[in-house]
Amino acid sequence: MKHTQSSKRLALFLLAILAIGFILTQTTIGSVLLASPWWVYFVLAGIVYTGYLSVKYTLEDKRTEQEWIENEGRVYMTRMEEEKERRKVSK
Repeated sequence: MKHTQSSKRLALFLLAILAIGFILTQTTIGSVLLASPWWVYFVLAGIVYTGYLSVKYTLEDKRTEQEWIENEGRVYMTRMEEEKERRKVSK
C-alpha cells in the first residue's frame, strides 16, 4: 500500500516538473520570471507555504474536534445507560 502511494506521489512530482519545464521553455512566462526580482520568489513561496499550513492545520483541527465530540458522546451515552440501570433497579 505504501509502495503504491509513494509511486503515485513520485509520478505526480515528475509530471509537475515536466509541466513546469514545458511552461518555462515554451511560453513567455520563463522570460517574465527571469526578469523578476529575486525577492518576489520568496514572497510567492511564503504565500504558497502559508496556504499549505493553513489547510493542514485546519484539517488537523477538524479531526481533533471530531475525536473530542465522539469522546463526549461516549461519555454521555455511558451516563444515560447507567441512569437507565439505576432507574430499573430502583423500581
